[in-house]
Amino acid sequence: MDKAMAVSEISATVSKRSQASETLRVPLDLAAFLVDHVPARARRTIPKGGIVYRQGEQGTYLFVVLSGRVAISMFRADGQEFLIDIVGKGALCGEGAVFDEQPRFSTASAIEACEVLMISGAMLCELMAAHPKLSMLVVKTIALKQRTLASRVVQVSQASPEIRITNLLSQISNPEQRAVALTHQQIASLIGASRVTVTRALQRLQRDGTLRCERGRYELMTGVLS
Repeated sequence: MDKAMAVSEISATVSKRSQASETLRVPLDLAAFLVDHVPARARRTIPKGGIVYRQGEQGTYLFVVLSGRVAISMFRADGQEFLIDIVGKGALCGEGAVFDEQPRFSTASAIEACEVLMISGAMLCELMAAHPKLSMLVVKTIALKQRTLASRVVQVSQASPEIRITNLLSQISNPEQRAVALTHQQIASLIGASRVTVTRALQRLQRDGTLRCERGRYELMTGVLS
């Protein structure tokens, strides 16, 4: 593994942590605006393992994650699950089905107990009409989601497993929660690698001091980011 290259890529994403949510890098300004303008009764608490929305449903609501982490997955006809992403505080999810009026293409489930803001498409349209600033935040958010997912596709085809893992952990961690709990299988699904490849890459990252693992929680070492 080219450690210098990994350090460079990690630093580029970590520098944005204070302004963004977890993997999808959503501007926290969007969540803050909606919290201020959407009634408190729109908040929902989802227990660990609970479903925020299901693939195939008609989507009339979108969601903003206020706390906790949510897994976004797609299921094949045979029931096999493909983990697309893990999102956290500030993330916008479920908006696709609201905007295109098609059935949801993914399922969102709580990895840990979380709180979400549940907003109808009609309410969002009313807010955007009344507040041009919100329209710009929504557009920027969707553009950033596309950019992040496109970058991940490139990484899957070009970057080493070590770089993909360090970039993923850099995205998911934040100043309040630097250590991230993920299984080897979850990491493998998110970076497009086998579980065996992930296990070996994690061992190499721990040996060279890039990563620390304690009780199934992974933390990128501060020294690598300086």
